[in-house]
Amino acid sequence: MRVFVLTLGLFAAVALPNVGNAQVYPLRTAPPAVTAATAEWQINSGPIVVNSAVYLPTRAIRSFDGQVMSQVGIHEGVPIYADVTLEPNSLVYVPIGRDRMRTYERRRDRELAGTTGSRTPSFPVEIATAAPVEEQLVGTTGSVVPTAAGPAVVPGPSAMTPSRARRTAETIPPPRTSDGVWLEFAGTRWYSAGSATSNSPDRFTKIGEYRGFPVYRDKAGNPDAIWVPVVQDGPLTPYSRR
Repeated sequence: MRVFVLTLGLFAAVALPNVGNAQVYPLRTAPPAVTAATAEWQINSGPIVVNSAVYLPTRAIRSFDGQVMSQVGIHEGVPIYADVTLEPNSLVYVPIGRDRMRTYERRRDRELAGTTGSRTPSFPVEIATAAPVEEQLVGTTGSVVPTAAGPAVVPGPSAMTPSRARRTAETIPPPRTSDGVWLEFAGTRWYSAGSATSNSPDRFTKIGEYRGFPVYRDKAGNPDAIWVPVVQDGPLTPYSRR
């Protein structure tokens, strides 16, 4: 009888699974079902807009990796991916084949100026500029209180005449919320208004420059729209007033 019980216990130990050793495997992102292999904007190396940020195409190609890549947006019906192990909003990947991804990179300007991110940037990094130190006039006695550490300067009564009074200029702080992609041109704010298109002298005429880039207007199009290349000698992106 004892032999029968021992045999039965051994059979149960071998047959039943060991729940304590169960492993959880990470979920993988499925490969893209739609690609930009034949998309005109990808073939012409046009910029794309993902989550209100402009990304420029590079020559870098990498394989799709479902372990670290996750979809972050869609551009003209094509899913856009990012590597979750890299700095957010720095690089995105556009599928040009089931397992081939083209790298698109965000320029290191504005809030990214002076930084390099998770890898060496493909485009020049703008230099971050420090705000100038300002002084403020306090009261009516002529005392000047500098914002930086240092002695206060108290000029005499004759130095505070209206013609020689020190004036203060305050800088308007940059907006803390995103209002889309926009630029300042001719005293007006222009907002991104569509996909890029190739430049044609028969269609566009130059009306000025923005940060060294030519600004065009469609000869037969909307007079409240301008066209600006994102890269030198590249396709033109439309901007319009709101």
